[in-house]
Amino acid sequence: MRHRIVLAGFGNVGREFARLLLEQRTELTRAYGLDASIVAILTARHGSVENTRGIDLRKALRLADAGVSLESCGRGIHERSVDYIRRGKADILIEVTPLRISPRQIAFDHMRAALQTGKHVITANKGPVVYHYQDLRDLARRRHAGFRYEGTVMDGAPVFSLFQEALRGARVDAFEGILNSTSNLVLSEIEAGRTYEEGVAAAQRLGFAESDPSLDLDGWDATVKACLLANVVMGGRLRPERIPRHGIASVGAESIRDAKSAGKRVKQIARGWREGRTVRASVSVEAIGPDHPLFSINGTSSSLVVRTNMLKQFQIIEHDPGLRQTAFALYADLIAIHEGRLSP
Repeated sequence: MRHRIVLAGFGNVGREFARLLLEQRTELTRAYGLDASIVAILTARHGSVENTRGIDLRKALRLADAGVSLESCGRGIHERSVDYIRRGKADILIEVTPLRISPRQIAFDHMRAALQTGKHVITANKGPVVYHYQDLRDLARRRHAGFRYEGTVMDGAPVFSLFQEALRGARVDAFEGILNSTSNLVLSEIEAGRTYEEGVAAAQRLGFAESDPSLDLDGWDATVKACLLANVVMGGRLRPERIPRHGIASVGAESIRDAKSAGKRVKQIARGWREGRTVRASVSVEAIGPDHPLFSINGTSSSLVVRTNMLKQFQIIEHDPGLRQTAFALYADLIAIHEGRLSP
């Protein structure tokens, strides 16, 4: 079965997904009977292009890596991206445009336009899901379309499919986690004797931090993820700008090294919990001891500790994830939709 994909966003994650699709094309056909082709790429900086027979992804990757327009890959698209998504003949939208902390954002418009016209949606973009999860979920159900978002919190680790498929019937009562790789790496670097600036530079070299890393260092990324988890798996209606947030930018190196001398580690911890019928969340920076389940999570690794009414407490750990792991989440969601599993 052929799936025609519109890829909105061709930054680091979008390009890594294209590489993964190229590498796994034969396996997708052999193991799943899935013939996936990207028929349009929509970007803000490299132009937008359509080729109904399938875009030459190797060429598109070379052009994007060189910072030049993609339009030689097919017919240039000069209408609004939302209009193109609405009228286009693809059956899947993969949305990986940059995160925005705002209810009004083009990524939400992309997803809504796709779902309204019966197209499946796969995303690693946290913004639309945290603000509009219930609306997007309900629209997808009405249109009998897929809506999957596994890559929004822990790269390729199966968070939502675990909660909503494998653990159906269990109530999530609380969670706490280290969910931002950039902040965790910077804290680990300072603990090892490097400066804050050196830690940020290391995160940028590894591709975890943008040239402007403020969304990570000021705690916004972790806050969005905490709210997203609380909203999706606990039924909350939280907005990131309304919950307590503490980034690492104001944490002094001396306090991190003092904690180390005392046998503790400074970590940024995202939490969600229930207070009666109310769901709450927070992001804090605190010193934790070796008896804490997040104590050993260093560098770019991430982890989530979950308490439920059935399994009591369990922990997910993802060691040193990268772009490939986020791209894998998109890839796994594509297979799930192909197999008829339209939502986690």
